[in-house]
Amino acid sequence: MPADEKNIDLLEGVAEHSLSHWQKAWIRFKRHPFARWAGTVLIFLYLMAIFADFVGPYPEAKSFRKYQFMQPTAIHFKTEDGRWTRPYVCKVERKRNLKTFKLEFNEDCSQHYPIYFIVHGYPYKLFGLIPADIHLFGGPWVTEEKAHIFLWGTDDFGRDLFSRIWFGGRISLSIGIFAVIIALFLGITLGGISGYFAGEKMHLIRGFLHWPSRAEIAEKGAAAFRGMFANSALARGWRNAVYEGQTLWYLLSLPLQYAFWGLAIWILAITMKGFLAVSSGFELAFALVLFGAALAYMFWAAIFGEVAIDVDDIIMRTTEILAAIPGLFLLIILSGILAKYDLPSSTRFMMVLSILAFVSWGGLARNIRGFILQLREMEYAQAAKALGAGNWRILFRHLLPGVMGYLIVVVSLSLPGYILAESGLSFLGLGIQDPSSSWGLLLSKAQQGGMSALRQRPWLLFFPGFFIFVSILAYNYLGDALRDALDPRAEH
Repeated sequence: MPADEKNIDLLEGVAEHSLSHWQKAWIRFKRHPFARWAGTVLIFLYLMAIFADFVGPYPEAKSFRKYQFMQPTAIHFKTEDGRWTRPYVCKVERKRNLKTFKLEFNEDCSQHYPIYFIVHGYPYKLFGLIPADIHLFGGPWVTEEKAHIFLWGTDDFGRDLFSRIWFGGRISLSIGIFAVIIALFLGITLGGISGYFAGEKMHLIRGFLHWPSRAEIAEKGAAAFRGMFANSALARGWRNAVYEGQTLWYLLSLPLQYAFWGLAIWILAITMKGFLAVSSGFELAFALVLFGAALAYMFWAAIFGEVAIDVDDIIMRTTEILAAIPGLFLLIILSGILAKYDLPSSTRFMMVLSILAFVSWGGLARNIRGFILQLREMEYAQAAKALGAGNWRILFRHLLPGVMGYLIVVVSLSLPGYILAESGLSFLGLGIQDPSSSWGLLLSKAQQGGMSALRQRPWLLFFPGFFIFVSILAYNYLGDALRDALDPRAEH
């Protein structure tokens, strides 16, 4: 083999092996059969939802009561004599059939209304800030209401379904992002802390005085105790913090420790007050002794004691408590409570999903904890600790990036779950309500009137259901592609 060909082979090998993990992941991602399709579909849906005011010819709440449940408007491309022309629509009139006594929509094509692109229409504010009135398609006859263009028909209030689909996409596609961000922040932070500090004790209280016992005096001698304060848990904690260079964190933790202890005393006092108000006789005396002993122990522990608990136990027990809360009943209760306040339905539902995210981070935290427990024993983590790196730097700079691939997959697979949750709750009447729109709310319109309504106006079921199906399918394909691309074992 010639020398120049050998050099080319060597250079190709060097270039191939010099690729980073993310570059190799991107190459594997592009090779996935449905990855590009899923990404393109999602980008298209998000762009259409963001620019819904521009895409739709009508505002979200614009209604035409005479055109309730109107079928999609016919677009004509030929004149009556068969010649091709600019797309146009005809005026539609609603009349009652005297034979069947049903309302019918009949076209009157005596005058044509041409469709133009990038035209002036109903005014709106782009991104809620910039005044504009440019729409993707329409014509002067749209605002003058000489004719109407309902590409996908109308709903029960005569509102354009095409426009409301894209306005509803803003809610259905974006509402899960905020919930995922909240769940990710709590799950990553608390799961990382739980895994990294597992086995280490967190002090809930440090007494500022220490009364040595006889056993301690006999073991260490009276000379070892320089004073009640010098040997207290508070003083020992300060000395350890100075030695480890954690004085700032130590000072910040003290108010939290005493706030926790004060809260516990306050809860016990409130409980005792309520119990004593309904007790008498022996029960009253027993309650006084019991609560008095509990309060005395708390005060004694606050002054002389030292209470510590494993951080991992606190966080994991909290996740178990939150996992026991039934999500559906919680949603019903929150929806009922927030319904008393005069809030927009989108704001109210956003609050409901945010609260749901606050109680649904436990599963993610458990998985992150497992990863961190494994990664903290790796050589590079031990080397960083030996070189003097602080705990928080090791956790957030060295360990958490190791689970980034897993987190990306979690996000891509969690978002479709929130889309389904929004659709299901809006369908049940617990989510977005009129005049706002979402795909779930639009889908609920289709079931009004039973099976006969589905046969008479199938567009109300097809279009919202189609976009829910496509968006969830695209997210699932995207998550599958990301999982394969970010799997380190795929390199071998």
